[in-house]
Amino acid sequence: MVTIYRGDKKVFLLSFAQRLKVGTERKHRVGNTVSQSAGERVLSSLVSSNVISVLLRALGEDAELYLVGGVVRDALCGISQSDIDLATVLEPQVVAERVAACGLRVIETGISHGTVTVLVGDASVELTTFRVPGPREGSAFSQTIEEDLAGRDFTMNAIAYSVNHKTFVDPHGGIEDLQQNLLRAVGDAKVRFAEDPLRILRMIRFGIAAGRTTNSVTLQEAKESVLALKGVSPERIRDEFTSILLSANVRPALDQMQKLGIFQLILPELEECVDFEQNEFHSEDVFQHTLTVIERAPQEKLLRLAALFHDLGKPKSLTVSEDGRRHFYKHEMYSEEIAKSVLHRLHFSKREIKDTCVLVRQHMRPLDCGPSGLRRIMRDLGDLFEEWLALKRADKSPAFTEEEFQEQFDAFYEMLQVERARTSEPEYGRLAVNGSDLQELGIPAGPKLGTVLRALEEEVIENPSSNTRAELLKKAQFLWESS
Repeated sequence: MVTIYRGDKKVFLLSFAQRLKVGTERKHRVGNTVSQSAGERVLSSLVSSNVISVLLRALGEDAELYLVGGVVRDALCGISQSDIDLATVLEPQVVAERVAACGLRVIETGISHGTVTVLVGDASVELTTFRVPGPREGSAFSQTIEEDLAGRDFTMNAIAYSVNHKTFVDPHGGIEDLQQNLLRAVGDAKVRFAEDPLRILRMIRFGIAAGRTTNSVTLQEAKESVLALKGVSPERIRDEFTSILLSANVRPALDQMQKLGIFQLILPELEECVDFEQNEFHSEDVFQHTLTVIERAPQEKLLRLAALFHDLGKPKSLTVSEDGRRHFYKHEMYSEEIAKSVLHRLHFSKREIKDTCVLVRQHMRPLDCGPSGLRRIMRDLGDLFEEWLALKRADKSPAFTEEEFQEQFDAFYEMLQVERARTSEPEYGRLAVNGSDLQELGIPAGPKLGTVLRALEEEVIENPSSNTRAELLKKAQFLWESS
C-alpha cells in the first residue's frame, strides 16, 4: 500500500494486485446467509423501538402496520438497513391527519402514490397504504396485506412483518427463495413486468448483480417484455442502472443486460461495442474490455461511470491503415461526446456529467510522462487527480503484465512524491509575474497578454527553476517582441 498526502487528507492507494484481491473478496462476500430466526430478532427489536412505538400510538391499533420491503429482506440476510418502510390499511390522508395531530412532521410529496413520509425525531419513515395489484400508476387501495404483497415485484420483496403480532407474512415463499439464493417474480412474471417495466432492471439488480440465480420463467418473461422499458422515465432508468453499475457482480450483470437486449433500448452506444474488434494491444472486443475496466474500478459512482464511457468512442474513431492495422486516434474525444450525451439523456447532475467527461477525456494520458508531463496532468485534472489515477489502474493495457504495470506505476509514484513535496512550498502554483507586470513591459491587455501568460505557465511546468521574476520577464519580452 502507498500513501499520498493531499492537503490535510491522507489518501491510501492499494497496489494493483491488492485492489484486484479486494474486488475478488467483495464478490465472494455476496450472497448472505439467510436466517429466519435472526431476522425475526432484528425485526422484533425494531418494532419495539421508540420510532415504531410513537407511530403506533399516533395511528391507532386499527392501522394494521407491517414492516415491508428492503428492511425485512435485509434483516433476513443479516444486513443492517437504515430505511424503515411500513404498509398500513389506512388511506394516506388519514395517516397524514393522525400523525400531524400528534405533532409529528408530515411530508406529503408521495401522497398521490399512496405514500406518506413521517419524521419521528431523526428518523424518516415511509408509510404506504395497501394496494390492489396493478399498474404502478392508478391502482386502487386494498384492505389486506396479502393482496398488497401479491402485487409486489419479487418474492424476496413480498415478505411482511406484523408490528402488532411480531410474525412474518410470507404468502409467496420469499423466505425460502432467499435461503436458496433465488430471485423469482411474484405470481405471473409477465403481469408483474407489465405493471412496471422498470422491474426488469430491478430483476438484474436483485438477481445476478447481487449474486443470486434468477428463476428461468422470470428471466424469459423479462426478455419478452424488454421493449416496454421504452416507456420508463430516464430518471428511474438512471437510478436502477446506477445501482447495477455499483454492484459487486457488475460484469455478469451487464453481460446479462446485453443478452436481454436492454442496452439496445437504454444505451445503444454501448451495444455498438459488442463484438467490435480492437487491435493487437487488446485481447477483448470493446464491450468486453469495457466490462473488464468497470469490474476493476472501485465501487464508486464517478469511477464506474468513467470506466463505462472511456472507450465508447472507438467505433466512431476507427481507421484502418494500409497494412490492415486498426487505429482509434482521438477516441477519447468521441467518448467524451458520447458520455455527455448519454448522461444528459439520463438526467445525471451537471457535476456528475462534468467530472465524468473530464476523466473520460483525460484517460489516455500516459504514466510514463516525465516530471513535466506529471505536472500537466495534475494541472488538468485538479481535484480529480486521484480518480484519474484509479481509472488508469483499472484500464491497464493487456499488453503489460501485472508486474510491468506495477513497475511503471511505481516510477510514476516516485515522481508524484517529489511533486507532492513541492506543493508545500508557499509559492507553488503561482507564477512569479502577473498581468500587471507584463503590461509594464508594454504588452497591452487582451488576447496577446493571455497568450504570453499561458506560454510562461508552460515554461514553468517544463522547468520549475525558471519561475523567477527576472527570468520570466525576460522570456515574456522575447515572446512579445517575436510575436
